Amino acid sequence: MPDGASEAYPTPDPGLQLIAEGVTELVGFGAAVINIRRGDEFEIVAAYGDETGHTTDGEMTVAEMLGTRFPVSVVTDLLDMSEDWGDIKFVPHEKNTIGEAEGYWVPDTDEDILKDPQDWHRLDELLAPFYDENGELVGVLSIDRPTNGRRPGRRQQRILNRFARQAKRAVLLTLQREYLEERANNLLEAQSFLREANSQLGLKGVLEATQEAMSRGLDADGLYVQAQAGDGGSVVYASPGLRWNANDSGNIAAGQAYQTTRLWNEGQHAIVNRELLRHRLHQSDPEQRMFAKIGLEFLDAVEADSLLVVPIGVETTALGHLVLLRGSGRPRWTDAEGRLAMEFGRDFGRIVLTSNAYTQERDLAQRLATADKVHSQLIESVAQELHNPLSALTTGIDALRHEERGSTAWFQQVGNLISRSDQLVAMVDDLLLFSRFSDPSSRPTLAYVDLVPLLREIFEQRTYESEKRGIEVTIDVPSHSVQVLGDRSEIKAAILRLVDNALVYTHRGGHVRLYIVESANEAAISVTDNGVGIPAAEQMQVFTEFYRGSSQAIGGRKGVGLGLSIVDRVARRHDGRVTLRSEPGTGTRVSLVLPLANDMISFG
Repeated sequence: MPDGASEAYPTPDPGLQLIAEGVTELVGFGAAVINIRRGDEFEIVAAYGDETGHTTDGEMTVAEMLGTRFPVSVVTDLLDMSEDWGDIKFVPHEKNTIGEAEGYWVPDTDEDILKDPQDWHRLDELLAPFYDENGELVGVLSIDRPTNGRRPGRRQQRILNRFARQAKRAVLLTLQREYLEERANNLLEAQSFLREANSQLGLKGVLEATQEAMSRGLDADGLYVQAQAGDGGSVVYASPGLRWNANDSGNIAAGQAYQTTRLWNEGQHAIVNRELLRHRLHQSDPEQRMFAKIGLEFLDAVEADSLLVVPIGVETTALGHLVLLRGSGRPRWTDAEGRLAMEFGRDFGRIVLTSNAYTQERDLAQRLATADKVHSQLIESVAQELHNPLSALTTGIDALRHEERGSTAWFQQVGNLISRSDQLVAMVDDLLLFSRFSDPSSRPTLAYVDLVPLLREIFEQRTYESEKRGIEVTIDVPSHSVQVLGDRSEIKAAILRLVDNALVYTHRGGHVRLYIVESANEAAISVTDNGVGIPAAEQMQVFTEFYRGSSQAIGGRKGVGLGLSIVDRVARRHDGRVTLRSEPGTGTRVSLVLPLANDMISFG
């Protein structure tokens, strides 16, 4: 309680203070206070008026009431005595048995004997109770001492009801803001916790740091959590000593995922014990029997007698579940404990989102850094690679104008121009394919592709080029069909680049072989040559975008360094892989390995 002018009063809520001022100044009252519930008490958070009154603690002005508290029961008792004026409730002094008890403020006046029944008595009371969406009393507006000394008439009552509705909205918004601020602080702490871990502490780290406190706070013998991770997978955590692995049983994992979504959508928790599950084993519903069997299997695996299943989520999205365990001889879980644990589920859902958002933010930053590097390399490589052939084209065209049409020199210039043009087309094709395969929204067009006719087609297309370079190309394919599921144009583009690479790095008189090797569930399309080979130190880098090794190109010019990168992207887009084996001076073998069509399970 403030005791003198030098003491600083608590700071009132600005919005609520304006409403209190409006009631007194505009409607004509000597005092107005707004109270917000804090547990079993009301706290005065806004107060305005020039009245002086007293409580059991002594004399007090309206301003000095700010920050004081009194029991909720005082208001509920007054409401029981009140007359209904709409949003405003009137407590006549004839019914008011509270008086000055419980620290309640009563204005100072000697007018206990009224001249007129409509005169205002010092124990008359005006209240506007505020209830939340659950019907709980969360605040109240108290108004006292009309300046005209009379009980409010109908016109004044209508105005007071409007102020009461406005005050209710403001109080509910204030409570919501306080709630969000509290939750925001929790999220900031979680985010700070993650970042202080130097990007090494993910969702599992949060669980490791909090599981002991969660178990102790909810009186659990252990806990098990499964939640969505930022990379699209899931994080599974069991408290130390809990002998459980989510990969041990697909049925249990599937059952838990089903229950998680159902519980979150219904806003419910689930209490499970052995007695209940054994009873459900004998029910006629096959789904109930299945989940009872799964539940008993889980209890046996974690050596528990009962468990409390709480969904983890945010808003309309289920993000996982928290399972709290109790062993044999321990008290069974109650609904009250379940409701308390539901708060953990909602709070933990926000932590899951925060952790995942941070992980995604970190991964995105890494991808953006990589994309920026690739972008810079692309610009530099395109500028460098296009400059020479374009300059040569310009020079050749200029020279062609000075040669006699049909002469030997004229035909030589035309041949050079065609060669430069083909080179430009090949470079642009590589750049376009690389751009397409780098786009996450681009997906292959799925179809069954027979590799045998595809390789024969590629062999025919490269026969002229190989003969012109004096390199023998052979093909070895099975007599039967070899089918994969994928995009024929992408697979063909990858194989063509393997063949072209072999031709570029093989001496005249050399040999290139194109063949297929099958295993139980894969087909390897291999291209081998006896060319210059790749130094061992460079073999891990040749699939990097724009990387061009030190080996000398013999049968043509080097490209922009995207050929093997394109092959690698095609392989990954088809759930496959690329293998490479090379010896400098001996030759190279590169294989595009793809799943056979009857073994394709997913497509990424």
